Amino acid sequence: MLLKAVFKPGKAVSLLLAVVILISSFSFSAFALTDAEKQEYKNQIEAIKQQIAENQAKIDALDNEASQYDGEISALQSKIDALQDKIDLYNQEIALIDKDINRVNQQISDVEAEIEALNKQVKALDEQVVQLEQKKADTYVLLGERIRASYMSGASTPLEFILTSDDFEFQVYLERVELLQRIAENDDRIIKQLEQNIIDIGAKVAEIEDVKKRLNTKISELDEAKLEYEEKKQEQVDARKVIEDAEALIQKDLDKVMAIVNKLDAQSAEYQAAIDKREEAILDLEDKLAEKNTHYGSGVVEGDMVWPLPYEDTYISSSFKWRWGKQHNGIDTCRWSGTHGADVIAVKAGTVEVANWGYGGGYGNYVVINHGNGVLTYYAHLSNITVSVGQRVTQGKVIGQAGNTGYSFGAHLHFGIMINGSWKNPCDYLTRYTPGGKYIQATD
Repeated sequence: MLLKAVFKPGKAVSLLLAVVILISSFSFSAFALTDAEKQEYKNQIEAIKQQIAENQAKIDALDNEASQYDGEISALQSKIDALQDKIDLYNQEIALIDKDINRVNQQISDVEAEIEALNKQVKALDEQVVQLEQKKADTYVLLGERIRASYMSGASTPLEFILTSDDFEFQVYLERVELLQRIAENDDRIIKQLEQNIIDIGAKVAEIEDVKKRLNTKISELDEAKLEYEEKKQEQVDARKVIEDAEALIQKDLDKVMAIVNKLDAQSAEYQAAIDKREEAILDLEDKLAEKNTHYGSGVVEGDMVWPLPYEDTYISSSFKWRWGKQHNGIDTCRWSGTHGADVIAVKAGTVEVANWGYGGGYGNYVVINHGNGVLTYYAHLSNITVSVGQRVTQGKVIGQAGNTGYSFGAHLHFGIMINGSWKNPCDYLTRYTPGGKYIQATD
């Protein structure tokens, strides 16, 4: 006989509620990590931290070894600097001597130009003498021709002409004799004048030659002065060469030491690069741990979330975006007047789930607050934490101060919002806050 089921409303409701709770419980925990998984992530993080610590110890050892050369480097550099100062003084002295040599060269050039001008004058005067001598010779030739013509013309004496000519011819003769006498006197004056001109030119040439002699003497004196300057310069150059050789030897010693230090610095840089990679690995592991180690709920944010830095002069230095090949899971915010030590407040009431002190991996010192409904807020790179795990905080409660801990390049607050395991853009939820209690809708 089949038994007829009896439906009792009270039991049915209880059964349905139990199923809903079971399903809800499964849904809320489907993405949560087990304690073993949490521990595995933490173990990996601690192992990486240990590797970072070991690399940092190696860097410190290398830095310490390199610092042992600081005194030697400083001493060698001081010697080089002192020698370089001496070289600079020699260079200055050589430059002054070069100026003196250039000045003497210019004086020699000027005197030589004067002599050249005088040579041109002498040449012109010599040409005048040649012309005057030629003119004198031409005058003597002309005079000879006249005497010869007079001889060929007949009687050469007055008595002879009286005895052989009539009165008219005698008168003509007298006039001719007078004319010849005047011509002879004029030729004599011309010859004397030419001879005087030649004498005057000779005197002028002698005077010029005397000036040239004095100028040549001056050139000799200048050549001697120039030689003295050049010898003095060579002494300075030789002395400078001694200092330069000494400096080169010390520079060789310094180069050897610097090669050792540079090698140590290169090794240190390699270890630092390894640290940077491991810090990135810690950041990734902490992201994974944070993304799963949370509660799930409706995802509804009830009420306002105020700005985590309670100041009017804040700005966003890096927004919620892809950065360095991955999603930047929050915003970086700073103060124009200085961020380090600035108060950080809870953007909404909730319970502190994480208050991580110490190295803290990529986040450094950081706080996580659970606001219910699967909503978590993250506050990273803090210089100080003023709350503890399990503490209930109200909106606006100071939970720490901004800093530069962890994987950070300058003081700032990294603020993130996670809802049901997914990172959200904080600017979609935050409102601006002023000390007077005024909220300004975020527009970033």
